[in-house]
Amino acid sequence: MAVVDFNETQKAALVSLLIEMINIDQVVDPSECDVFDTICVEYGIDDDAFNLGRNLNCMVAVDIMKRMSDMQKIVTAQMLTRVIDADASDDDKEIQLFNVICRATGVDVLIGAKGGE
Repeated sequence: MAVVDFNETQKAALVSLLIEMINIDQVVDPSECDVFDTICVEYGIDDDAFNLGRNLNCMVAVDIMKRMSDMQKIVTAQMLTRVIDADASDDDKEIQLFNVICRATGVDVLIGAKGGE
Protein backbone atom coordinates (compact mmCIF):
# COMPACT_ATOMS: atom_id res chain seq x y z
CA MET A 1 0.00 0.00 0.00
CA ALA A 2 1.36 3.37 -1.02
CA VAL A 3 2.18 5.87 1.67
CA VAL A 4 1.65 9.47 0.64
CA ASP A 5 1.99 12.66 2.62
CA PHE A 6 -1.00 14.65 3.86
CA ASN A 7 -0.97 18.14 5.35
CA GLU A 8 -2.64 18.80 8.71
CA THR A 9 -5.95 19.91 7.17
CA GLN A 10 -6.04 16.79 5.01
CA LYS A 11 -5.24 14.61 8.04
CA ALA A 12 -8.18 16.18 9.88
CA ALA A 13 -10.39 15.36 6.88
CA LEU A 14 -9.14 11.76 6.97
CA VAL A 15 -10.05 11.50 10.63
CA SER A 16 -13.53 12.89 9.98
CA LEU A 17 -14.19 10.51 7.08
CA LEU A 18 -12.83 7.48 8.92
CA ILE A 19 -14.87 8.23 12.05
CA GLU A 20 -17.97 8.71 9.92
CA MET A 21 -17.33 5.33 8.28
CA ILE A 22 -16.83 3.64 11.66
CA ASN A 23 -20.06 5.13 13.02
CA ILE A 24 -22.32 4.89 9.95
CA ASP A 25 -23.71 1.45 10.87
CA GLN A 26 -24.17 2.53 14.52
CA VAL A 27 -21.98 -0.37 15.64
CA VAL A 28 -18.40 0.48 16.62
CA ASP A 29 -16.46 -2.75 16.22
CA PRO A 30 -13.11 -2.98 18.05
CA SER A 31 -11.44 -4.16 14.84
CA GLU A 32 -12.51 -0.94 13.12
CA CYS A 33 -10.92 1.03 15.94
CA ASP A 34 -7.73 -1.03 15.59
CA VAL A 35 -7.57 -0.23 11.87
CA PHE A 36 -8.23 3.45 12.62
CA ASP A 37 -5.40 3.51 15.18
CA THR A 38 -3.05 1.80 12.73
CA ILE A 39 -3.88 4.35 10.02
CA CYS A 40 -3.25 7.20 12.46
CA VAL A 41 0.21 5.82 13.20
CA GLU A 42 1.01 5.12 9.54
CA TYR A 43 0.12 8.66 8.47
CA GLY A 44 1.38 10.57 11.51
CA ILE A 45 -2.01 11.78 12.67
CA ASP A 46 -1.30 13.49 15.98
CA ASP A 47 -3.68 14.63 18.73
CA ASP A 48 -4.18 18.04 17.13
CA ALA A 49 -5.20 16.59 13.76
CA PHE A 50 -7.36 14.00 15.51
CA ASN A 51 -9.20 16.60 17.59
CA LEU A 52 -9.71 18.86 14.59
CA GLY A 53 -10.97 15.95 12.51
CA ARG A 54 -13.26 14.67 15.23
CA ASN A 55 -15.05 18.03 15.17
CA LEU A 56 -14.96 18.49 11.39
CA ASN A 57 -18.24 18.13 9.53
CA CYS A 58 -18.12 15.16 7.15
CA MET A 59 -19.27 17.29 4.21
CA VAL A 60 -16.40 19.70 4.83
CA ALA A 61 -14.06 16.69 4.92
CA VAL A 62 -15.41 15.55 1.54
CA ASP A 63 -14.79 19.06 0.18
CA ILE A 64 -11.19 18.93 1.45
CA MET A 65 -10.78 15.49 -0.14
CA LYS A 66 -12.00 16.89 -3.49
CA ARG A 67 -8.94 19.17 -3.53
CA MET A 68 -6.45 16.36 -2.76
CA SER A 69 -4.13 14.99 -5.42
CA ASP A 70 -5.31 11.93 -7.31
CA MET A 71 -2.94 9.68 -5.35
CA GLN A 72 -4.12 11.13 -2.02
CA LYS A 73 -7.74 10.48 -3.05
CA ILE A 74 -6.98 6.88 -3.97
CA VAL A 75 -5.09 6.28 -0.72
CA THR A 76 -7.96 7.83 1.25
CA ALA A 77 -10.40 5.47 -0.48
CA GLN A 78 -8.10 2.57 0.42
CA MET A 79 -8.16 3.69 4.07
CA LEU A 80 -11.96 3.77 4.02
CA THR A 81 -12.00 0.29 2.49
CA ARG A 82 -9.73 -0.96 5.28
CA VAL A 83 -12.26 0.26 7.84
CA ILE A 84 -15.16 -1.31 5.92
CA ASP A 85 -13.32 -4.64 5.74
CA ALA A 86 -12.16 -4.58 9.37
CA ASP A 87 -15.27 -6.08 10.96
CA ALA A 88 -15.73 -8.70 8.21
CA SER A 89 -19.34 -7.68 7.62
CA ASP A 90 -20.65 -5.94 4.54
CA ASP A 91 -22.97 -3.24 5.78
CA ASP A 92 -25.11 -1.46 3.21
CA LYS A 93 -24.70 1.89 4.97
CA GLU A 94 -20.91 1.61 4.82
CA ILE A 95 -21.01 0.75 1.11
CA GLN A 96 -23.44 3.60 0.41
CA LEU A 97 -21.26 6.11 2.26
CA PHE A 98 -18.16 4.86 0.44
CA ASN A 99 -19.90 5.21 -2.92
CA VAL A 100 -21.14 8.73 -2.12
CA ILE A 101 -17.65 9.82 -1.08
CA CYS A 102 -16.08 8.26 -4.19
CA ARG A 103 -18.60 9.87 -6.54
CA ALA A 104 -18.41 13.27 -4.84
CA THR A 105 -14.61 13.38 -4.98
CA GLY A 106 -14.03 11.70 -8.35
CA VAL A 107 -12.34 8.65 -6.83
CA ASP A 108 -14.73 6.37 -8.70
CA VAL A 109 -13.34 7.69 -12.00
CA LEU A 110 -9.74 7.45 -10.77
CA ILE A 111 -10.15 3.86 -9.60
CA GLY A 112 -11.84 2.94 -12.88
CA ALA A 113 -9.02 4.56 -14.84
CA LYS A 114 -6.40 2.63 -12.87
CA GLY A 115 -8.16 -0.71 -13.34
CA GLY A 116 -9.41 -1.00 -9.77
CA GLU A 117 -6.11 -0.26 -8.03
